[in-house]
Amino acid sequence: MPNHTKPSPQEDLHTRINCVAQVKARIEQERSAIIASLEVAEPSCWIVRYLAKGRKSAYWYYKLQATEAIFPTKADGKLSKYKHLGKAGSKAYIDAIEQILNRAKIEALDRSIEILNQGLKDLIEETSKYNKK
Repeated sequence: MPNHTKPSPQEDLHTRINCVAQVKARIEQERSAIIASLEVAEPSCWIVRYLAKGRKSAYWYYKLQATEAIFPTKADGKLSKYKHLGKAGSKAYIDAIEQILNRAKIEALDRSIEILNQGLKDLIEETSKYNKK
C-alpha cells in the first residue's frame, strides 16, 4: 500500500516558493532573449495610417509615430517624430509591426514578473509565521 503522506505546511510553502521562482526565472530568460535578439519599438511609438492624395487617386500609407523626435531623417540626419513605412505589407511596415509586437511581449512579461515578485514577497512573509515557533 503506497504511503501518500500530506506534505507539512512548511514543505508545501517551500514547494510553492520554488515553483514561483522557477517560473519567474523562465520568464526573465524569455524577456532577455527578446531584448538580445529582436528589434523592439520604443514605448512611445505606434503605427498611424494616413491618406496621401495624388493627382489621380488617394493612397493609404503608414508611419511610425513617436511622442518625441527619435527617428533620424534621411536628408540631414536630424530627428523626427515620424518614420515613413509606406504601404501596408511593405518591409518597413512589417518590421514596425514586429517591433511593436516584441514591445508588447516584453510589457506582458514585465507585468507577469511583477506579479510573480509580489507572490514571492507574500510567500516569504508567510514563512515568518513558521520562523516564530
